[in-house]
Amino acid sequence: MLGKFDDLVEKASGLGLKAYLVDSEDIPVENRIALKCAYGCRGYGKRLSCPPNVISVEEFRKIIGEYNSALLLIDERDTSQVSDILEAWGEIRKDSFHKMLELEHEAFREGFTFAHLLRPGSCNECDICNLKECIKPELRRFAPEAVGINLQKAMEKAGLVLEFCKPEKTICVGVLLLE
Repeated sequence: MLGKFDDLVEKASGLGLKAYLVDSEDIPVENRIALKCAYGCRGYGKRLSCPPNVISVEEFRKIIGEYNSALLLIDERDTSQVSDILEAWGEIRKDSFHKMLELEHEAFREGFTFAHLLRPGSCNECDICNLKECIKPELRRFAPEAVGINLQKAMEKAGLVLEFCKPEKTICVGVLLLE
């Protein structure tokens, strides 16, 4: 099934990521997921890559329909020795994002012209986001949840389990849309 995706999966592995090929239609987009951003996230509205500053769930539903495939990207970290996981979370997420972004660039070079990454968590490239205009637009990506992707269901469809509240093992999940 992998065929033309083999090189990307291999490159992901070389970056320390696990990559799982899925059909884009197997990625559930639900209105209720963005609700968690609006009511439950301290970062809501504080970044240009977060709701309400991103495209709507409905708009994204149309966009994902234009893709055939995606890679679920998993960066699993042993954080059992980390004393404060919440303090370390930002750097873990940023490091994961940069690896995943490198894979997006590789996908583009391999002919996936519309390759687009949905990053693990909200953007944290700047300490404080300039809400008037992104000063690092080449790095601006939004999280899957920001546009309604139910990562738990997407992973289940790929035969994976997304575990929550396990400070000894941190998992960053990204989605690389491919066409």
